[in-house]
Amino acid sequence: MEIIEEDTWVCLEDNRNESKIVKVSEKKMVGWRKHKFDIGVILHKQYNTFWKIDKSNTVVEITSDQFYDNADLDNQIDDANIEITKTNKDLFDFNDSQKLTQEEIIQLKQQKEGEEIVDEVIQNSKTFEQKTEFSKAKYLKRKKEKYICCFMVLKTTIENVHKTQFLESPQKLNFMRIDSLAFFMQLSSITQNSNILMFDNANGVVVSAVAERLDGEGSISTVFWNHSKSNLRDYLPIQQMNFNEEILKSIKLIKNLEDIEKNQNKYTHLLIAGEFKFTEIIEKYLNLIAVGGIIVIFSTYLEKLHEVAEQLLSSGLCSKIDVLDSFLRYHQVLENRTHPKVEMNAFGGYLLQTYKLK
Repeated sequence: MEIIEEDTWVCLEDNRNESKIVKVSEKKMVGWRKHKFDIGVILHKQYNTFWKIDKSNTVVEITSDQFYDNADLDNQIDDANIEITKTNKDLFDFNDSQKLTQEEIIQLKQQKEGEEIVDEVIQNSKTFEQKTEFSKAKYLKRKKEKYICCFMVLKTTIENVHKTQFLESPQKLNFMRIDSLAFFMQLSSITQNSNILMFDNANGVVVSAVAERLDGEGSISTVFWNHSKSNLRDYLPIQQMNFNEEILKSIKLIKNLEDIEKNQNKYTHLLIAGEFKFTEIIEKYLNLIAVGGIIVIFSTYLEKLHEVAEQLLSSGLCSKIDVLDSFLRYHQVLENRTHPKVEMNAFGGYLLQTYKLK
């Protein structure tokens, strides 16, 4: 199995289903969830291992059973086949159900481990025993997420790189959700030996997804929104993907737009992710796309894509011009309590796809 080498980026996914991508090096301190700990302890360890941060901010290895005991409480209730015989109708939230004060809880954090704090909090709850089994599990899950910090170490993928970037700063990705990125990649139909012309205003996430798909077998000529960065490694998602030199060599960073026309071969794809002057790009570079080439554009504005669609239609060079959108909603799927998640991101942008026929 692969082990974690020096200066490798890894994804830490915790029992809250939150993630953080960090670069691993010896004695490197990382801040996360009010903890500051040495990430260097996972150096030369295998991926998919499980760790816990104790009260002294020391990282210790734990088993998968210990991790999922703190992260998968909902399914544990279902597996137990517990019959629900009472309701929460007599419970009222007057903010006085917890006997422990805030000062006492702070002291417990300094003296005891997370599991012990959770036990203390439950024992001092006036209403815990009156709750239904489902409510008890939900309460226990919230307290474990609050007082216990454990995580698993994963290889970075475009999915977890996008997730961390989107949660931290969605505007840097032009508000492109993960389902929109997946739809963008599907519509692009990227295969080996593709010669791609790309405009990226998503901080390098879409370029990373395309490069991962090509795996060095093809070429990408990339124009970024921010032309001031002189190196591909200046874009954080490209760093975090741990690409080898072969993949990095397949990505050509274009700083001068005149270099686009110097390409000896026709481009098989024109991909645009984010806000650019779409009509100008189409007018200037459509003739560089090979017959049968695919054009895919992502934008947060439907009107801009309608303008492009009309432009392509009037040119008579393209066929099957589709303007699409995507919708994603997560659902909780558990016995007797399956429902859509209450919170969701309602907007994922729009996509245009067409094929050049002449």
